[in-house]
Amino acid sequence: MTGWEPADGWVLASIGVFQRPCTLTELVAAGDWMNHAVLTEPEVSGALGRLVGSGLARVYEDWTLELTDEGASLFSAEVRSIQTQLDLIEDGLAGRAPEPARVRLPDGAFAAAVAAYLEHREG
Repeated sequence: MTGWEPADGWVLASIGVFQRPCTLTELVAAGDWMNHAVLTEPEVSGALGRLVGSGLARVYEDWTLELTDEGASLFSAEVRSIQTQLDLIEDGLAGRAPEPARVRLPDGAFAAAVAAYLEHREG
């Protein structure tokens, strides 16, 4: 994925799985569900910058996240295999160059999202 990072497809899939706008906490939860690892703040902010800049995702003022129609075209709700889904997304990203944009998460927002997810997961 020239110019794209491995986390970019992971973040796109984590948003896409909801088929609606999702919260940062939901993105963290979906990412862990898919990859059995919690995304890091640099992975999320970097991926969001590339996805938003490339017209594949949007970030709203309340920090809900959603795929654009173009981003949703890389995600297939019919694919049930997570690995196949990630492979399809990676193939789709490989055919385009990323257009980075600056997406800066509010101070403490990512840590709060991870804490909320972990509390819910363990609770």
